[in-house]
Amino acid sequence: MNYFHSANPQGPINLPATEHSWLRGDGLFETIKSENGELFFLDRHITRLAYAAKELRFEEIDFQSIRTQIGLLLQRTSNIARGRFRITLFPDTSFLLSHEDAPLRIAPQKLYLSPKVRFSDSLLSGKKSLSYGEGSFGLRLAKSHGCDDLLYLNERDEVVETGLANILVEHRGTFTTPSLASGCLPGIVRGVLLDWFKDVKQSVITLEDIATATGLYVLSSMREIDLVTELHTASGTLQKFQISAAAEKLRADYLINSRSLPNS
Repeated sequence: MNYFHSANPQGPINLPATEHSWLRGDGLFETIKSENGELFFLDRHITRLAYAAKELRFEEIDFQSIRTQIGLLLQRTSNIARGRFRITLFPDTSFLLSHEDAPLRIAPQKLYLSPKVRFSDSLLSGKKSLSYGEGSFGLRLAKSHGCDDLLYLNERDEVVETGLANILVEHRGTFTTPSLASGCLPGIVRGVLLDWFKDVKQSVITLEDIATATGLYVLSSMREIDLVTELHTASGTLQKFQISAAAEKLRADYLINSRSLPNS
């Protein structure tokens, strides 16, 4: 992995074992897809990171310095054809950048309905926080049921997101993603789809909406738009999905536009 750490720009990363940000998971991060030296939607990622840092009362961040070091790290890693670029930001304004190979993954998801809710008004709702204990537990729980990730509801029984991605629900060519009031992450791909495509809307989504859905998909910066093939519940209920022609077109249009306009 290639990296840059603001506390030691010229040398190896030195992370004290007693440093509070690491011990307590007190930090924010952004994961950005890269292809041939181009970062996708960097401005959107930086805007989301800046908003979250302000909400969590981080010290004032020099984002121009971060952008400068991003450019330098991209130059150093120009051999990476398809990668995962990560910005990790800490409350004292220090930051860590990393860039690594990330081969294309085409692996439809199986989801398990979470027995635990995500509270819509939680301080960390809608933020990419290093405090990831809940998410890590959720992935282990999903795996124990033969699934890849959990589907979370909030305290109002509204669909929120998975542990790793936003959700997109299809009803015969019309696509809906949970509104931000649900507590979901303001995902980058989610936002791009809402901005670019009139057939994608945001609204309150319930399990009843999913029960009548003709398609279910996950959205994330690295996976972009991926099919959910199965939804499982504790009672053993299984709902299966297949990708539709409308979703194939949406994904194709997104891929074409995002490659021609990677930072719009």
